[in-house]
Amino acid sequence: MRKILVLLVLILTGTAAYLWFEPTDSNDALQTDQELMPDYIAQNITRRLFDSDGYLVDSVSAQRLEHFELLGFTQFEKPVYTLYNEDHQPSWQASSQYAVWFPQDKIILEQQVRIDSLQQNELIDWLETDTLEMLFPDNKLQNNQPVLIQGQGFYIKGSGIKADLTSKTFQLVQHEQTVYRNEE
Repeated sequence: MRKILVLLVLILTGTAAYLWFEPTDSNDALQTDQELMPDYIAQNITRRLFDSDGYLVDSVSAQRLEHFELLGFTQFEKPVYTLYNEDHQPSWQASSQYAVWFPQDKIILEQQVRIDSLQQNELIDWLETDTLEMLFPDNKLQNNQPVLIQGQGFYIKGSGIKADLTSKTFQLVQHEQTVYRNEE
């Protein structure tokens, strides 16, 4: 009986020592940490895109950019995106606190999102919301969040929007209120 007890204690001690000193697989933790670290960081950046004739099509500027290659996206702080029309004049400008740009030319703008019309005498002056998804090169916008649209002599409140900045079409998913200035 004593031999079995001594053998059992030795086995338990050996197992405990093995588990205590077993090297942990730190490769998984290291890879996870590397995925969460940006591959590069840039401050005060501007990117300009030109068409085949050399005319400016759009520009993006931001206070800070972080690129994550393994995760497949680029994150911006305080981005400003400017879209130019067929006359090569700035027509729309989108800004927010943060944005995430995905490789398939989709940008998600977050926190204090504002789209401003840069052309004179447009029906819509600006649009504000909390988050907005922009699809390029189609220049389409969409979301399902509360939206405020300010225009020439009116404002509209609603939830959800689908818009095409090129054709200047805007569709509210759910209309809540329209107020004309002469009604205030």
